[in-house]
Amino acid sequence: MDALREVWTKMRWSKALLVMLGLNAFWVAALFAAPLTIAPGTFAFKTGGANVVDHWDLYAAPQFNWFAKVIYTVGDAQCHQMDTRSLWINGNQLPIDSRMTSMYIFGAFGLFWAMMTAPAASASQGIANGFPGRIRGWAEKVGVEKFALLIVFLGLLPVGVDGFTQLFAAVTHYESTNPIRILTGVPSGLVAGLLLGMMMKAIKQFDVEYRGVRAKSSMATSDKE
Repeated sequence: MDALREVWTKMRWSKALLVMLGLNAFWVAALFAAPLTIAPGTFAFKTGGANVVDHWDLYAAPQFNWFAKVIYTVGDAQCHQMDTRSLWINGNQLPIDSRMTSMYIFGAFGLFWAMMTAPAASASQGIANGFPGRIRGWAEKVGVEKFALLIVFLGLLPVGVDGFTQLFAAVTHYESTNPIRILTGVPSGLVAGLLLGMMMKAIKQFDVEYRGVRAKSSMATSDKE
């Protein structure tokens, strides 16, 4: 019970981060729930462009309830929604592709990782704090900024390699598969969640330290008077 209370205390330390985790958890749940709320085949074998909503007419059809309209429209705005790169539930594609789905899922774990990590006034130090003592010591030796950049680079590298290799398919003859897209989304999601979480905790920690300095300054002024 005490352990659970300690975890909850850490989760509440940055309310903004807790809200972010809640929103991410809702979005992940909605990705899997939306296809279940519409008839099979309502959104199937579709494709489009990234960062543009391609299927306005389809979402306006009566087959889509308001919840599915919202979730699929937001997903469409983010993703190309290629059927061959998507996961399927209830005979419908998920609103975003398999890699992005994986990134959002493991982004939640990254946010939780940040919650359980000791805060710091910089995101770089916060990321270093998230690792065991030996690794953290090495990070402080080489510089926490360089260490944080390395962690972000390593987290994004699998997605970059997979994406660029597929981009030049005419030369590489490579086509990414759903299992690979899911696996490459794992480190990217974790690192993105950790980075975003530690940035939010750094803002809170800076405010805490600033208030502490002001309080000490006020006490010193009062003592002189």
